[in-house]
Amino acid sequence: MARYLGMLKPYKWWVILALLAGIFTVASNMGLMATSAYLIAKAAQHPYTILLLWVPIVGVRFFGTSRGIFRYFERYISHDVTFQLLKELRVFVYRRLEPLIPASQGTYHSGDLLSRVVGDIDVLQNLYLGLFSPPLVAVFTFLAATLFMSAFAPALAVALAVFLLVSGFVVPYLAQWATKNTGRSLIRARGVLSTQVVEITRGNIDILAMNQEKPHLHVIAGQIRQWARWRGYLNGIKGISSALMLLLNNGAMWVVLVIGITLIDRHRLAPILLPVVVLLTLASFEAVNQLPGAFQFQGQIKEAVIRINELVDKKPWENQGGVDAQMVLAEGNPPRVLLRDVHFAYDDKSLESLRGVTFSVEAGRHVALVGPSGAGKTTLSGVLSGLWAYSGGEALFNTVPLKRIYARDLPHLASVVEQEPHLFNTTLRHNLLLAHPEATPEQMEQALDIAQLRQVVASLPEGLDTVIGEQGTQLSGGERKRVAIARVILQNTPLVIMDEATEGLDAMTERQVIHAIRRWAQGKTMLWITHRLSNLDALDSVIVLNRGVVAESGPASELASHSGVFARMLSAEKPMQWIEDVP
Repeated sequence: MARYLGMLKPYKWWVILALLAGIFTVASNMGLMATSAYLIAKAAQHPYTILLLWVPIVGVRFFGTSRGIFRYFERYISHDVTFQLLKELRVFVYRRLEPLIPASQGTYHSGDLLSRVVGDIDVLQNLYLGLFSPPLVAVFTFLAATLFMSAFAPALAVALAVFLLVSGFVVPYLAQWATKNTGRSLIRARGVLSTQVVEITRGNIDILAMNQEKPHLHVIAGQIRQWARWRGYLNGIKGISSALMLLLNNGAMWVVLVIGITLIDRHRLAPILLPVVVLLTLASFEAVNQLPGAFQFQGQIKEAVIRINELVDKKPWENQGGVDAQMVLAEGNPPRVLLRDVHFAYDDKSLESLRGVTFSVEAGRHVALVGPSGAGKTTLSGVLSGLWAYSGGEALFNTVPLKRIYARDLPHLASVVEQEPHLFNTTLRHNLLLAHPEATPEQMEQALDIAQLRQVVASLPEGLDTVIGEQGTQLSGGERKRVAIARVILQNTPLVIMDEATEGLDAMTERQVIHAIRRWAQGKTMLWITHRLSNLDALDSVIVLNRGVVAESGPASELASHSGVFARMLSAEKPMQWIEDVP
């Protein structure tokens, strides 16, 4: 928690101003109540001249006006500090999270990740306003109130101090004890609920198609009830705490009233000051009334800190750097790709997806990478593009280990058509220019031609300037893949990795795209990852992965004649192709 409070350091003077404004607000309220009581009591005595009321009248005006001014500045400054802290938190978490994605994303469900970077950060933004500020204001108020009351009579100061201590420390401590695990449970329940909501939102089409909406709604309803149960418990404790605080506030008033009457009988207190000390007692509880909520909030903040720390304290995979793209390509452009006994697992609890992969792709060769589902093809593309950190062996571009290449230079060496490319809710032109912001119109036209996007652009209402919707909802699956292909063409790196680039295309369009890409990729090294085997004769050779290792490699025609994994995959695919051809 100290790490996040330290983010307030650049705003320390604003924090001090906010604290002073909060203290002066409570002090003005106490002054207003005291002078108002004195004014009413003095007026009830019917003084012989109005001048005797002039000072308390000015005091009421001063404290009434200053209380509003100090409250305004306290709210303004404290909320500004809170928003500054929120900004610092979001930037800090993003900077720590960015190097971890996607290598550490598999550890968290996207809904849980969303809950952490949105909900938990929103909890932490109240670190100052909800947890840090109230106790400090209460301490200064306690000292000021007891010192001021001692000027009237020590017995009154002692009575007020006892009630303030019970209200400011005992009741908040009991509230915190009663909810010590509730804040943690509430935060976790919200994370589980967020995960389920994202899961249902993403899979709603499949859920509806399979008539599974009732079971999923039943599950999410149970999670909502669980979250509401913890929230209701917290609100119940909060209500009990408020009742106790009100009881102590009124109890203090009655005790001070009784002590004050006793002091008047003993001629130790002027009768006109009795309403002053009574209303001063009521006003002094303004600061401590916020403490039970602050102590309750501590559990939620602690859990939010733990969950955020779990993200930001993860170490990104080591990239020692030292070699830039130009040094790599100086040894050969396009590069030769060599893997020696490469191992990879998504986390410590998972089985290895790559279990000693060894192969080489000569410079300028176009090689297909095939294999059954789960063989490690997509994992390998993530390793070669620098997104995933392999745990053993070595991956080399020319003779340079991948881990020694600057991370910032990897996008200049390798580009990837992802299996599920991300498209933003903006124009098609902007989505394409992400790969090359300074692309010329000629380069854009070339990318559209090679990716077979001409007809797609022509069919859109505003052409390239058409907004394609979130995740490209205005486009079909095959069209989204072709947009990703066009991006890679604009990126124009010496190593190109195509991960299911033609998925969703018919066989004829697929062959056209493959040949167009091959013509464009002359002088580049290319890995073509696919599960479809129909057009592999258009590539130089094939590498077959199976269960995380290389099962076989060679020209497609040669592998088809053997009785290996490739031949079995080919024979399994032919009946499916025949079924698709039946009218």
